[in-house]
Amino acid sequence: MDKRTKIVATTGPVSENPETIQALVEAGVDVFRLNFSHKSHDEADRAIAMIHDVRKKLRKPIAIMADIKGPALRLYGYSEKIQIAKGQELIIQSHDPIGIESSKSDEAGTVFTNLPNIDRICAIGQKIILMDGYFTGKVVGRGKDSVKVKIENEGELRPKAHLTIPGADYPIPFLTEKDIADINWAVSRDIEFVALSFVRCATDIEEVRRLVQRTAVSMSKHTHIKLIAKIESAKGLANIDEIVQAADGIMVARGDMGVEMPIENVPIAQKSIIRKGYLAAKPVITATQMLESMIENPMPTRAEVSDVANACFDSTSAVMLSGETAMGKYPVQVVSVMRSIIDTVEKQFDYLDFHHDVPPEVQNGDIPAIMSYNAVSVAYRCNAKALIVLTETGHAARLLSRLRPRMPIYAFLTNEGLYHQMALNWGVTPFLHSGKGTRLDAVVDEAITICKKENLLTAGDKVVIVAGLPLAQQGSTNMIRVETIE
Repeated sequence: MDKRTKIVATTGPVSENPETIQALVEAGVDVFRLNFSHKSHDEADRAIAMIHDVRKKLRKPIAIMADIKGPALRLYGYSEKIQIAKGQELIIQSHDPIGIESSKSDEAGTVFTNLPNIDRICAIGQKIILMDGYFTGKVVGRGKDSVKVKIENEGELRPKAHLTIPGADYPIPFLTEKDIADINWAVSRDIEFVALSFVRCATDIEEVRRLVQRTAVSMSKHTHIKLIAKIESAKGLANIDEIVQAADGIMVARGDMGVEMPIENVPIAQKSIIRKGYLAAKPVITATQMLESMIENPMPTRAEVSDVANACFDSTSAVMLSGETAMGKYPVQVVSVMRSIIDTVEKQFDYLDFHHDVPPEVQNGDIPAIMSYNAVSVAYRCNAKALIVLTETGHAARLLSRLRPRMPIYAFLTNEGLYHQMALNWGVTPFLHSGKGTRLDAVVDEAITICKKENLLTAGDKVVIVAGLPLAQQGSTNMIRVETIE
């Protein structure tokens, strides 16, 4: 049986060639992430062409995720690394975002930021974090649109370093012009997922959803893009319940989260977000520094192995690799290591105990939720080899997925875009079927024939079939059927 927890891999200079893309898929990658903090549209086009070729060649469902930069705060005004001494004072000055990337500061010790009115946001004594936590400092003075920060440690400050002001509510738009252009590109290319950085509330998700629909209409397209909310700020965590409801999935972006809040709170937040996500039938990706030492080394640390394993024991839908596959020395090997950890954990996972602990609101929701819970219960009682779900949108498969059943979920769809999209969902193996059969028996026979052809089912196996009648109607999951394979 294939692994249930999915693997997301970030493409980059070391992996964006056909041979490595294919090797990554064969090693276990289910979703490729394109990071638009570092990627142009031309580079992204070349990457997706390779991914499309490989998934067609291997006949595998592989999703593509465009990760949008979002309202990140950065430092500008310098093009080379700045040597910072302990105790040095650095002036950070607000600058018009238009043209900021090419602007150069004329004064030594002064840098720019795209955050407006920084003097109004920071009080004397406010903690300031630079370069994802590498530098810390405190505000010791304020001027017009600027603050003076005393840096507490030495090192080299990289160009475009991140700026973080813990606890602050940044008064900047959620979408920049670049973000809008990147989202429009994603719609035009029929990308399966768009991941949104620094989501603060449900309104951010709704704003992007409206943009996606407007763009699709303007292009005369029908889009199935799903939106993944990256939780990486204290405000996003505070509004997690409304974000989970508004988004199509969640990413636990632990890098910026560990800068925006006390780092010891990150594991607690991770566990809470994963649970909220799967109970809402939304996939959750656990990301950042999972096997980061393998950027340079052929083997991970024991702590990293434990980190990946614990995310799987928490029932994350997917685990993500960033620099490891984008610029590391061992991109394929790191996926193989991650898959080995997943396989080992899944052999030890107590699926039946998980099923018994599902809260009442999941067991007793609407009719599709009730049917999915009872389908898994029936599958356990009759020792079914698999669950087969006939679904138009994938929602019925996601309802089964959130219950984390021991047996695989084979989802049969007619839409190729949704087929690839299902690659992110825990425990789901999607298949395309012809959709020509209007009778339930005809579609079930086709699904079973495909499973037998793929050597997933053999004579004597029991399967539990979940569907909605009439078949073409969305959101109508209302039937459970048990069959023995002949």
